Amino acid sequence: MALIKSIAAYEIIDSRGLPTVEAQLVLDSGVSVVTSVPGAQAHYPNEPADIRDEDGNRFFGKGVLHSVSYINDLIAPKLKGVNPAKLKEIDDWLVKADGTKNKSRLGTNTLLTISQLIAKAGAADVQMPLFKYLNGLYKSIYKSEIPIDKVPTPIFNMINGGKHANTPMDFQEFQIIPSSSFTFGTAYQKAIELYVELKKVLEYRNATTAVGEEGGFSPNLTTNVDALEILNEAISQVKMKAGLDMFLGIDFASSFFSKKGLYTIKDKPHPLKSDEYINFVKFLLDNYSILYIEDPFDAEDWPSWKKLSTSLSSTIYIVGDELIRMNKDRLTYAIREGTCTSFLLKPNQIGTISEVFDIVNLARTNSISYVVAGRSSETNDDFVSDLSVAIQAEFVKFGAPVRGERVAKYNRLWRIERDELKIQ
Repeated sequence: MALIKSIAAYEIIDSRGLPTVEAQLVLDSGVSVVTSVPGAQAHYPNEPADIRDEDGNRFFGKGVLHSVSYINDLIAPKLKGVNPAKLKEIDDWLVKADGTKNKSRLGTNTLLTISQLIAKAGAADVQMPLFKYLNGLYKSIYKSEIPIDKVPTPIFNMINGGKHANTPMDFQEFQIIPSSSFTFGTAYQKAIELYVELKKVLEYRNATTAVGEEGGFSPNLTTNVDALEILNEAISQVKMKAGLDMFLGIDFASSFFSKKGLYTIKDKPHPLKSDEYINFVKFLLDNYSILYIEDPFDAEDWPSWKKLSTSLSSTIYIVGDELIRMNKDRLTYAIREGTCTSFLLKPNQIGTISEVFDIVNLARTNSISYVVAGRSSETNDDFVSDLSVAIQAEFVKFGAPVRGERVAKYNRLWRIERDELKIQ
């Protein structure tokens, strides 16, 4: 077994034009791996996040030289000569070295960079695909096997609104979800064809075809329902059937338009009380082929989450992102109260791969599914693609089927299906 010879970190620029961390690890066998991490910022108190330099003379204070220095000057020397197979021990050491609940001392960017490097190096050393290596690590830690028999179904971001786009629409993402009966390659193909057709439909309707931060179109539509109607039109134009070949999804990101218990949306002339808003969500579910709803309510509106969850068919995925935010306590409470049926899994929202595994184990023990997601501030690293296959996520959500940092992850899944799992 090869040992770690060196680790070197440095700044790169992410998809939002901000610095993030990339690093290279070299083993004494000569094998080397490189990884980079997406940006993370705290939106709630005590939420884990990156550490930034706060130096107004560089990148408006958003530089990550502190993180780079922690890796190069503090962490790398202590890991020299260490076996990369010891991911769990190294992750535990990193978390202890940070010593804070929200990773505020070293930052999730520092911890995740090292954790991903160690995982990649361990896989490379034994010449094993990363997803198989991660799958084996999970089994060795929890004595529970996750059979690998599929590539997760992709969710594609097609139209953007809310805080991710300068449009009148309140909801953050309007998504398409190809039928799970398709192979990943077929689903990917159909999504790209639909994306191209959607642009034609928007142009025909004299709507703008600018794109948001994750590659989805940001048209100047008036209401949220308009976006669903246009998606249905595009699906029809490519000879597919909504509710059979292609389903719809919505990331409401409701915290963006909720205030003091009221929900203000363009589709209604006045702010909606909780029960009124629940009825509107049900109207959408009744009239459109919606399979997936993410953050339909404010992150602290637990009663509305529970009320909707208990009244819907089990075939609808009710997904918590801001509701859970990779917090074990919040996930445990959500499971106990039955507030959602799935949640978003984002490694840089917690810090290390071992902690991701811990969340996965909690979810699997309680029969709640998870969706591996990218971030708005992304890099071309495709680690999360292998992770999603390793833990057999129900879905993946990396953005639109365009833009380099998005398709790098979808392309990796396509390669896994074609070359490793031999699914055509």
